[in-house]
Amino acid sequence: MPSDNDQAIRLAAFKALEGLVERYGDVLPWDAIQEGFMLHREQHLFANRTRGIFWPRQMQETALSIKTTVPRGSRVARYDDDNVASDGAFLYKFQGTDVEARDNRRLVRAQQLDAPLIYFYGIEPGLYQPLWPVYISDVDLPSHSFHVMVSAPDTARLLQPQRYAADAKALTWERRYTTVLAKKRLHQVAFRRHVLRAYEERCAVCGFPRTELLDAAHILPDHDVRGHAEVPNGLALCRLHHGAFDTNLMGFRPNGVIELAPSLLATQDGPTLEHALKGFVGKTLQLPRSNELRPKKLYLEERYERFRKVG
Repeated sequence: MPSDNDQAIRLAAFKALEGLVERYGDVLPWDAIQEGFMLHREQHLFANRTRGIFWPRQMQETALSIKTTVPRGSRVARYDDDNVASDGAFLYKFQGTDVEARDNRRLVRAQQLDAPLIYFYGIEPGLYQPLWPVYISDVDLPSHSFHVMVSAPDTARLLQPQRYAADAKALTWERRYTTVLAKKRLHQVAFRRHVLRAYEERCAVCGFPRTELLDAAHILPDHDVRGHAEVPNGLALCRLHHGAFDTNLMGFRPNGVIELAPSLLATQDGPTLEHALKGFVGKTLQLPRSNELRPKKLYLEERYERFRKVG
């Protein structure tokens, strides 16, 4: 069992993190994370800018959080956590190579106690998707890595983990399943952030600038073997134009010219249809300045053919 002190800090951190996510959404800016949280009228920190494995000075045994970052510019990332362990877990590299080093010992202890942690997963420079609770499921000495599993939030289990340890097989499957879901969510969040940034957070059709109402639309669907979560397979679209695109009521020629399905063109209705949809026919998509970030012509060609067949 983790100490009562560590458990109290952990539960306070989780509750404070819930509040941050309600305020900022799934992706947190570093400025919000570094504010920390209060417990017993004392300030505690979630994480540290320069340390990947972190615990506030008030914690006695284990770490509170782990963090991976996306480097700015051409700097090389310190961690490579895109690798997947054989059990489906995230791979989180040791600090250095010695498992007995101070920071690594805190995670080894977390694994021994089955203590829950927070994983601040870097999406973009200065932006993190928090995953919690996560657990160290294995210490992989040959690869100098920890296996990290995500679990479903359960306050009762956090308070009395020994009561839930008996059914280890069910617990393992639950964590594997939740980890798969968490990775899919990270995939979606990262894709959206990268696409919106490439399009300067504006709809490629109408230029609408409110991030809250913008989506990252796949040109080729993500179930297609070529439908990678990469910016050249994405378009930043407002909710209206994303819906029209996904239902093949709006299509884009390979040269970026906007079309509408004949059935929609034949429809007579109010100003939304006339100005927000028909008004863009014949105009050209507003694409990223960088050629590397623009849609792949092959993707647009294939998607346009689907639009023509359906329309």
